[in-house]
Amino acid sequence: MKFGSFQMRILLWTWALLLVALGVVFYYSTSVVGNELVEETERRSMNEVDSIKWLIEDHAPFASEKYFAEWMDGLGFKLGSRITYIVEGRVIADSDVPFSDLKTLDDHSQRPEVVAALVDGRGSNVRYSDTLRKDMLYVASSTAPASGIPAGVLRLAVPFSKVSSRLGSLRTNFIWIFLITLACAAIVSVLMSRNMSRDITTFSKLARSIGEGDYGTRLRALPGGEFKPLAQSVNAMAKSIERNVRIIEDQKGQLQAVFEGMREGVMTVDAEGRIQSYNAALDEMFNLAETTLGRTPIEVTRRFEIQDLVDTLRSDAELDEISVQIDLMDSRTVEISGVPFIDHNGVRKVVLVFHDITEMKQSEKGFKDFVANASHQLRTPLTSIKGYTETLIDNPPAKPEDGRAFLETVLKNADHMDKVISSMLALAKSEQMGKALDLAPVSGREHLNRAVGDVTLWAEERNITICARTPDHEMLVMAESDGLLHVFHNLLNNAVKYSPDGGIITVSAEDDGESIVFCIEDQGPGISREHSIKVFERFYRVDENTIDGSGSSGLGLAICRRIVKNFDGDIWHDGYGEDTRGARFCFRLNKSS
Repeated sequence: MKFGSFQMRILLWTWALLLVALGVVFYYSTSVVGNELVEETERRSMNEVDSIKWLIEDHAPFASEKYFAEWMDGLGFKLGSRITYIVEGRVIADSDVPFSDLKTLDDHSQRPEVVAALVDGRGSNVRYSDTLRKDMLYVASSTAPASGIPAGVLRLAVPFSKVSSRLGSLRTNFIWIFLITLACAAIVSVLMSRNMSRDITTFSKLARSIGEGDYGTRLRALPGGEFKPLAQSVNAMAKSIERNVRIIEDQKGQLQAVFEGMREGVMTVDAEGRIQSYNAALDEMFNLAETTLGRTPIEVTRRFEIQDLVDTLRSDAELDEISVQIDLMDSRTVEISGVPFIDHNGVRKVVLVFHDITEMKQSEKGFKDFVANASHQLRTPLTSIKGYTETLIDNPPAKPEDGRAFLETVLKNADHMDKVISSMLALAKSEQMGKALDLAPVSGREHLNRAVGDVTLWAEERNITICARTPDHEMLVMAESDGLLHVFHNLLNNAVKYSPDGGIITVSAEDDGESIVFCIEDQGPGISREHSIKVFERFYRVDENTIDGSGSSGLGLAICRRIVKNFDGDIWHDGYGEDTRGARFCFRLNKSS
């Protein structure tokens, strides 16, 4: 029998479990029996102490301590125990020590049983006696003055060897039982493990044949046999394979659901360059026909770029990925990524993924337009500054006042450039703030009054009147103080700038229950419906080739729209005075809850 064999492992495990079980029983039995023996001996000893106390109390008064000690010696001899009487730690009588030698004994006041008797009335302890040179059980009891003997502690010492001998006999008998049981278990386990090992060998051979593909082989499952579950498991292997096939089909269905649920279009092309599969997203992009499968990509999409991509990947085995961009008829832009793969038969096929990048292209176009507009806004005043500066250098005016006019033109264009750059920075800051803006209740009335006060002096210079129609309450709205003030400033500055001299600007606010609508109306040239929405775009101007004397950058309303959007509000031009005089800008902000 090999050490690492199944038979040996069964044998070792059986012995180990038996050893643990018997060891626990041995420990528990000896501990319980030992404790019971000690408790019984202690109880009997305590009864003897009570009897001795009764004898002392019933005895006639002792003439002296010597007479009491001699009486105690006789009593101890008759009982076969050591009796000691202790008064304040001093031994005045001991049945095993002559009266003349009592003075040589140690102070007994710190003996554990004596301390316990003085505190609780009774005490006991098991320890080695230096006087008797063996283990003793000591029981003690406090006594009151009686028969001429002062109060003290009466102690009885019983040899512990009797208890130890009984415990030793118990342990010896249990060890013999333990060894005999272990030997019988070893014989039984060897016989059982030998039969079990033979059965396992047979089962292993049959299981190996099934694993090699012979699914028709079956094991005989004996009723009530130990290996019946194993035989049933092997016999169910063929059914398990069928079940695994179903699981694979379910997983295929899940992958198909993911395939169809993708937003990107996907097309699979076989080794012959014909469409093998596609998903719903691709069908939506190209509106494919029902006969798409089995046809070439160019036949169903009418795009030669797709066919060229597939042909290149099929012909060049070194390529790992190719991408191309195409524009569809509905103005969408699609990026196509082609990736080859090898199937389970070693055949090279191609997967095409169609990404709709229309929004990204529009963002790129918007960025290019922004750069172009910014360049235009900066190039025109910069050209003017350069021209006037070169004129002053090459042909200085004869009169100082003519040079001053040139410099004022240069300063005006420089101010315009400064406004353009400042507005661009303000717009970028407002777009970044919108990502993590902490809105709080602010007073719409307070910020509107501050903005009106800031533009009143400029309006009075042109004899322009500002009229306000607002509710009486504070009009608390969810916003940010600097941003709200910037919106009021920009709209009021535009109203003053485009109003005629002597005109009227009307500022109003209306509470609709859930929000506050602020409106600023002027009597200027107005904005037509054609331009009423575009005025909020960056650098947009009704006349793109005009830079007015105020140095307008074309970014003010774009900044206002961004700030209001950051406040979860809305801003618009309501088309007042279409093709007539006057413009009216309004914006709505949520009320504070």
